[in-house]
Amino acid sequence: MILRGFIKKEIIQTLRDPRLGVMVLLTPVIQILVFGYAITNDVINIRLGAYFQPRDVIAQDIYRSAIASRWFLPVDTSDVAPEQAILSGKVDAVIVAPEGGATKAVGRGDGKLQLLINASNVLRARAIDGYIQSIVHNVCWQNGSSPIHIVTRPLYNPALETTTFIVPGIIAMILTILVMMLTCTSIAKERESGTFETIISAPIKRRDIILGKTIPFAMIGLFNTFVVLIAGMLFFDLPFRGNFFVFLVENLLYVICAVTLGLLMSTFVKNQQQSMLCSFIVIFVLMMLSGSFFPIDNMPVWLRWVAYANPLAHHTFLVRNILLKGGDAVYVTQHCLAILAATLFIALCSFSRFKITLN
Repeated sequence: MILRGFIKKEIIQTLRDPRLGVMVLLTPVIQILVFGYAITNDVINIRLGAYFQPRDVIAQDIYRSAIASRWFLPVDTSDVAPEQAILSGKVDAVIVAPEGGATKAVGRGDGKLQLLINASNVLRARAIDGYIQSIVHNVCWQNGSSPIHIVTRPLYNPALETTTFIVPGIIAMILTILVMMLTCTSIAKERESGTFETIISAPIKRRDIILGKTIPFAMIGLFNTFVVLIAGMLFFDLPFRGNFFVFLVENLLYVICAVTLGLLMSTFVKNQQQSMLCSFIVIFVLMMLSGSFFPIDNMPVWLRWVAYANPLAHHTFLVRNILLKGGDAVYVTQHCLAILAATLFIALCSFSRFKITLN
């Protein structure tokens, strides 16, 4: 009887707090939705470009067959060079016909096609290579032509190392977890311990309180980013092909975004227990929709739009682009603007909710 009463008391106490109850009930729903829709190893929606002459019948058949397979999406790359199209993120792969055309090359018994692939995502690159190999084989068989040899050239990760894809995502993830949880938990701890009353009773402006509770964690997060980066370069041979100043500015911009998001979360919680649970839910969703481990292009369209509103996704894109590709100027600018827009929106919500009160 004593045990039954104790169990009943704990359940009632947990569900009595409306915020904690919503989190407990909401977490499984969010998890099943994210796991069910976002986590998939199927490689689809591959943006494919092609370079061949208008009269190159075999190259046209191969490209049309690739698009008809529903694995690939057509992309016009006539305005840029093949390598630049991949560097800028415009396409995931490019088919390049030989000089004179694939049709003439097959007639000479020297049929070749070059396949350029963005290999920063190893699993996706291997799948693309397999798809194209299968499509080219089927086209040759249907046309009764001699076999065509595919010369695959993986870019930005020629050794096809999995760690080259995973480690940049981990760098972005660690920064998010550290900064958001420290910011949210710190403010919740002040409220729970009652020291927040001392802070607001002092002659301190709201701006100073906010900056005083966020700047230290931003500095810690930025410092840890470079610690993890150095560890990745030392232990996993992670390349750094971009500009260090660009990398620093981009990380500083995202740190500010993560801090403001942690501040916003702190306005919805009253104690450390709620802050930890809230941080877990938010960070979990951000990570699953960031492209750190599972490509965003594989997700349904409605979930893809949600993912593109995720600042961690843009930060992950930028870290990989700067480290592995060298940082295309247009690409970096676009995603930095996306992070800046998210930061301004979150900051507006955070500052409007952050009241110097005890309630």
